[in-house]
Amino acid sequence: MNALKSQLVTDAVEEIIRQAQTKLPPDVVEGLVVARDTETDKTATAQLDAILENISIADDRAIPMCQDTGILVFFVEIGRDACIVLDLDRAIREGVKQATNSVPLRPNAVEPLTRLNSGDNTGDGLPDINYSFKDGKDITITVAPKGAGSENMSAFTMLKPSQVGSVKDFVVETVQKAGGMPCPPIIVGVGIGGSFDKSARLAKRSLLRNLGDMDEYEQELLEAINSLGIGPMGLGGRTTALAVHVEKAHCHTASLPVAVNIQCWANRHASVTLDAGHDLTHLSEQYKTMHHLTEQHSNKHHLVEQHLNEHHLAERHMNKHQLAERHMNKHQLAEQHSNKHQLAEQHMAGKNVPHHLTTPLTQDDIMELQAGDIVYLSGTIYTARDEAHLRILELTDEGKPLPFDLEGAVLYHCGPLMQKNKGGWRTVAAGPTTSARMTEMTPQVLDNYNVRAIIGKGGMKNIAPVLEDRCVYLAYTGGCAALAVDMIKDVRDVHWLDLGMPEAVWVLEVENFGPLIVGVDAKGRDLYEEVSGLALK
Repeated sequence: MNALKSQLVTDAVEEIIRQAQTKLPPDVVEGLVVARDTETDKTATAQLDAILENISIADDRAIPMCQDTGILVFFVEIGRDACIVLDLDRAIREGVKQATNSVPLRPNAVEPLTRLNSGDNTGDGLPDINYSFKDGKDITITVAPKGAGSENMSAFTMLKPSQVGSVKDFVVETVQKAGGMPCPPIIVGVGIGGSFDKSARLAKRSLLRNLGDMDEYEQELLEAINSLGIGPMGLGGRTTALAVHVEKAHCHTASLPVAVNIQCWANRHASVTLDAGHDLTHLSEQYKTMHHLTEQHSNKHHLVEQHLNEHHLAERHMNKHQLAERHMNKHQLAEQHSNKHQLAEQHMAGKNVPHHLTTPLTQDDIMELQAGDIVYLSGTIYTARDEAHLRILELTDEGKPLPFDLEGAVLYHCGPLMQKNKGGWRTVAAGPTTSARMTEMTPQVLDNYNVRAIIGKGGMKNIAPVLEDRCVYLAYTGGCAALAVDMIKDVRDVHWLDLGMPEAVWVLEVENFGPLIVGVDAKGRDLYEEVSGLALK
């Protein structure tokens, strides 16, 4: 028997990471299409249209669908008869390093206390590699990138043995509290039983199951979650979750551990099976097969003709993005959804005329906006996440000037994926991050600088009084990082790269950046709070 070679494993890992980041599994695409076609809320429909177009663009261009390429979680099933004479951990780590450069991936791995970024998505305990055994001599490696927006919304509890009936309540409550922050429609993984750590691993592994694989208990949970009305991106709608998957293990007679691991709509994962005789040619055939399944799915639903007849927008959209012809020739998914980005003007909140604004913004500009309005921005915007906000406040406290001008500025809660080239930098992916992390720092920033708009996703709790008369919150569809690239015309500058790529302040020149929904206006109305209030009822 020939032994499996280390470089073969490394190259295979690099390839499945690429596939996971740029192509969604067919069952996930199907779930999103069904959600879109059964949705009745116009704002929710527009969000789902944007998601589906983003998937198509990422697939066509082979770029990450979300700028948060996550931490890399691996599930490795080893055949009991497999011949392994290599350091499997090391081979997988090398695959992660290769993929960081070639895909590329955003460097996300930081030391937990110092927050220093390793730069290559590896570090102590990362990538997270989980091993199990199976019959035969094959080794199956599955990668499941996990972004922080959804991971941060996960929860754990130790219920009493007498509280079996409370499991469902805990799951639904966890989703209700998460709201729009994990980029719904979500997939909910639930682990029941085992031990403290076992239940969490069960919950995460359950996310790998086919979306349609649900029993009666899981269906009941799904119906309860969708009855909350949180909807896509937390702005209301029929579909809050696409699926609920529960995995169980026997537990101690005195314990009842329950873990909920939430996954965003981008339920990314890809696998490869290797044996001592495999080479990478076989890998390509596997991915061709997966892509063919996506085409079959598109044909099955016959949505192209339906959508074109309904909306009559294909020609206008194709001229704007210059993508549809390539998409239609390459795969049917684009035919279904290439026209959907334009529908936001018609769908969102019943508004027919969007606001086209140019930065810097004035107070008059924002006072004209009402919650639910659609906005397109042109001009300069600044990315700013946790560390950038902290540094802004530190320099302000020290009486030192900022290296950029925030008068009338737009702050984008975004940690983009950038790639250096001869001319400077190019944007690979640039979707929004979870705004809630910046909630506590935002009042101080607004007290010191006339920031007029914040772009993000998920909203910020109790932010309406803080924004009143001086700033608006604009929601951009979470995870739609590939869709944003064409609207970013130039990377004009970057500040504080010592904070790391995601945390630096990137100065972006944008044109018709949107559609953006006014999630919180400057008059005290907060759409997220309204949806959350209905969910509580």
